[in-house]
Amino acid sequence: MTDKHIQNRIVEKLLRNRVIGSHKIRVDTAVNRYLPSHEQGRGKELVREMIREPESPIEGYGGSRDNIRLTSKEDAVEFLKSNDGNVPFGFG
Repeated sequence: MTDKHIQNRIVEKLLRNRVIGSHKIRVDTAVNRYLPSHEQGRGKELVREMIREPESPIEGYGGSRDNIRLTSKEDAVEFLKSNDGNVPFGFG
């Protein structure tokens, strides 16, 4: 899997599970659920990089900043469309 494919998959799964607004998920939990075991190490690195990028649809949430959520549905759909990702049915 390429870095873009990993990022797209994480954003797609967060969107499908509606991790938006008051909903959040830990980085470890998201990576363990959404990626195969051989990609989880790189997945954690990419999620942490995406948190630091201002144009990314993922933001850190909470005091420990180990929780993540999507900034909005629109941002996630735009990110997936611009990166040739799979937009879940009902969102795009």
